[in-house]
Amino acid sequence: MISGKLICMALAAALAQTVNSAAVASSSAVSTGVASSSATTPTTVPSSSPTVTPTTISTVTPTTTSPTTTSPPTSTPSSFLLHPNGNTAKCLDVRGAVFENGTPVQIYDCNGTPAQNWVVAPGEGHVQLAGTGFCLDAGASPANGVGMKIWQCFDNLPAQDWFYTNDDRIALTNQGFCLDLTNGNLANANQVQIWHCTDNDVFQIWTTSPGSSINSTTSAVPSTAPVTSTISA
Repeated sequence: MISGKLICMALAAALAQTVNSAAVASSSAVSTGVASSSATTPTTVPSSSPTVTPTTISTVTPTTTSPTTTSPPTSTPSSFLLHPNGNTAKCLDVRGAVFENGTPVQIYDCNGTPAQNWVVAPGEGHVQLAGTGFCLDAGASPANGVGMKIWQCFDNLPAQDWFYTNDDRIALTNQGFCLDLTNGNLANANQVQIWHCTDNDVFQIWTTSPGSSINSTTSAVPSTAPVTSTISA
């Protein structure tokens, strides 16, 4: 009976020891598993953020260009009064201030009107009525006694090609005729003429004095003359 107890007690002790050994092994295995799990878990190391250097965009300032402006025509004292032999009371004049082809050119009391303002300079060129497109014209057939008139200005037209000499004569270029005070008569409305140029002829002397200021814009001058411009007065 006692032996049976002892056997039972021995079996119980062996069973308890077996249970304890299994528990220790399981605990060790769990501990090992945790360690293994901890060892196999990758460690994530945050990478440092890259430094971004901002790109500087230069500001372009547009170039401002001032618009080109055209100045209006200016006044110029380039016109002159033409006086017979220095008589400043009398002027070369367009009759009635009628600015049309064929209007006679005459002597008249100086009165400051546009009909007495002429553009003339020493040397060859037109004798032009200031501020207009009309010129002193001797006609197609220059001869002694041909009366003077105005006509639309044309380049290269012998009847309008004058030469203002150093001794104050107004001569048709290379034709031997000069602007002449008809019969030496200073009366108003006396139409002037051309006559063979004669040295020391006081009726062919024309002096100048400043005229009125004029607008520099004048009528266009055609480069060639039409047939009608060659009709003499």
